[in-house]
Amino acid sequence: MKKLTLILIAAVALCAQAQAAVKFKIRDGIDNQTLIDKMEQQTSLLLTAINDACQQNTDLNIAGLDISDTAIESLASCWENVHFSTEDDFIAESCLTRKRANGTTKSYQFRNIGLTMFPIDDAYDSGSRRELCIDFTPNGRIDDINFTMDNTTYTKMLAEGEMLKDVERRMQILGWCEKFKQAYNDKNIRFMEDVFSDDALIITGKVISERRKGPELPTSQKVVYTQQNKREYLNKLRTIFDRQKHNGYINVIFDDYRVMRHDAKPDYYYVTLSQKWHTKGYSDEGIVVLVWDFTDEDHPQIMVRTWQPIGEVPFGPNDIPVL
Repeated sequence: MKKLTLILIAAVALCAQAQAAVKFKIRDGIDNQTLIDKMEQQTSLLLTAINDACQQNTDLNIAGLDISDTAIESLASCWENVHFSTEDDFIAESCLTRKRANGTTKSYQFRNIGLTMFPIDDAYDSGSRRELCIDFTPNGRIDDINFTMDNTTYTKMLAEGEMLKDVERRMQILGWCEKFKQAYNDKNIRFMEDVFSDDALIITGKVISERRKGPELPTSQKVVYTQQNKREYLNKLRTIFDRQKHNGYINVIFDDYRVMRHDAKPDYYYVTLSQKWHTKGYSDEGIVVLVWDFTDEDHPQIMVRTWQPIGEVPFGPNDIPVL
């Protein structure tokens, strides 16, 4: 408790020094001036509201913003555990346009918005600097807000997409993986219910230590895997989320992404990534495999999620029945 109190005091003190009003400009990527004006205004208002709330150590005041319930819930859940403010009071970023398969605009996005983090929970250990991305609907409404993966990983994934001629789909995959990670951080069980297919296959692993007979023999470890359906996994996850409402932040980090498109099912993507999970009293690191079905690109679903400890050979496409 003493440690957490000190963190709270430090967060309040540092936030008080943060910048307040923010001016956001779109550097390039879109030509519609009416839409440019709206998104610049909305982003400036949002970032200013974040800075004001951090400075005053209060709840976020988003009155006047054209913003979706999804974005509001994500912000509110995150704000309970960590406050943040922008690094700069003038920000200029390119507008990224995401397209549907038919060529129409699906969304707009701004990335690389640098933030200084002020955790109010000592389970948070994602660093003092993060980057924010903001998604907009085609008519300029703020639709979602997430912390982003590092820019090196993002650039690498897009380069691979250029080579394999599926840049747009990889952008979608990365975006949805960012939303998926954020849902763990925010304890967002409703997102989990939506994103997992009703027929999802979920495999979790647990490392068991076994003490061998004889004091001179070392303790051995084995991994026990459990197969679950969507209902079983979400019931367990709901219990974890409820417990962490009282115990604090669920710090989940995804890294080292690898993406492979299925040869016979072009809307299926096999994603492997490293996952770090840290809460008060429990931490682990492992390899997560996600199989995404993008048949409905506006509402992709996770068909498979597996977890294995670092050092194990990840489940491959031939190990997964759905593929």
